[in-house]
Amino acid sequence: MADALKTKPAGENERWLTFWAKRPLPILQSTKAGLTELATQGEALRASAISDLALQDPLLVAQALRAVNQRERTGLVSDVVAMESVILLMGVDGFIGRFTKLPTVEESLLPKHAAHYMALLNEVAVARLGARLAREFGMLRYDARLDEIFITALLAHLPRMLRRIEPGLGVEVPPVDWSRIALPLFARWRLPEVFATLLDDSGTTNQRALLHQAALRLAERLPFGWWQDGIDEDMMLAAHTLSCEPREISDLVNRCLLYFARHNWPYPRIFPAARWLPMLPGPWPKPQQAATAQTRPGLADILRELQHAGEVGASFNQMMSLAIRAMTEGLGLRRVVFGLLLAGQNALRTRYLVGVAADDPLRSFQVDLNLPHLFTQLMLKPQSVWLAEANRAKLESMLPRGLRAVIGEGEFFAMSLFVEDKPVGLFYADNRRGAALNDSQYAAFKHICQLTGQCLTRQVKRQDNA
Repeated sequence: MADALKTKPAGENERWLTFWAKRPLPILQSTKAGLTELATQGEALRASAISDLALQDPLLVAQALRAVNQRERTGLVSDVVAMESVILLMGVDGFIGRFTKLPTVEESLLPKHAAHYMALLNEVAVARLGARLAREFGMLRYDARLDEIFITALLAHLPRMLRRIEPGLGVEVPPVDWSRIALPLFARWRLPEVFATLLDDSGTTNQRALLHQAALRLAERLPFGWWQDGIDEDMMLAAHTLSCEPREISDLVNRCLLYFARHNWPYPRIFPAARWLPMLPGPWPKPQQAATAQTRPGLADILRELQHAGEVGASFNQMMSLAIRAMTEGLGLRRVVFGLLLAGQNALRTRYLVGVAADDPLRSFQVDLNLPHLFTQLMLKPQSVWLAEANRAKLESMLPRGLRAVIGEGEFFAMSLFVEDKPVGLFYADNRRGAALNDSQYAAFKHICQLTGQCLTRQVKRQDNA
């Protein structure tokens, strides 16, 4: 190994490295669903198809490389970098069987750590873009080992991804100095020497490494706009290293950004860097809305993400989290509760809550469905109700006993959730403190509930056909 990978971290860094030495990494739900679907192809399945899917997920790539490079070696065994080589060593069935058993980041981070989940998706987006740029630069210099370039760029900021994962582990993680931990981590995992060669930026003059690091910096800065400091310098560095005109580099980067936005990124809440292409370079300020646009998306964006989650086989927790976000962030509803049906007890118990204080009795409220009331009727088929001033006199007496005591006065929406023809639970939403609701909110609320049921039904059918 190069000296950079031999450096032994001191003190608390050593505890963190030991913590992550062999601990399984969660993978993206879309990756797990894709592997499961590929497994149904039987003998027709090719290693290249698995590799293409795996290379979308830095967490899976890291775990696969760690596993294969920590195996027992003889003197003739060399480092492994290419994913197809990993798959051939493990065998197609062995690879799929091993990695489809892993937990997903959605299971660990949603719904309690949604902010960390979105931050992780941002890191994955930057990693994918950096890997593509690095490979394109490598092709221009006729690099014979493009797999090394792509995968090293994909994992360059893996510690930052681990940092986002840690809150969902449910265990105490040792502290660490994040600034210089990447190379010691790769050394602990016995990853190939090329990681040190390409990622060690301590005064290197290696043209391959300089070009690689320029691609990584561009991937980090471009999502904030072409006018950010350092972008022009890295463009010029790439042009000089590749002995080409700066315009050629600019055109290449534009093509990468457009391809990435159109084909390579499934999460609409994470805006691709191509969004800034219509803007000419100049002394523009860093956009203040960039951060809030990712945390306060429009309803249409969240619904597209919900629909995509259903298509790729996301977990129940992930889809419910998206549905509730659509109601709160997309519709502006201040309090949303989902009561899960307890089949053995024929009751609804609160499972997901937003806008509810920690000491609110609504958190422990349970609705008995053995008694005749409004919610019992809603659970008979997919249907909804809007309790408003116009129908209060008619519906108030039909409410479950004790409900008003915990929700207070005011209007509310409620709708049952069905998967196929089976009831799963009930959504409740209001604006708290008696604030009025409106027709557009009600129509959108019903649409969100219906779409959630459709996505969950699609997931069940996929599992039945697997």
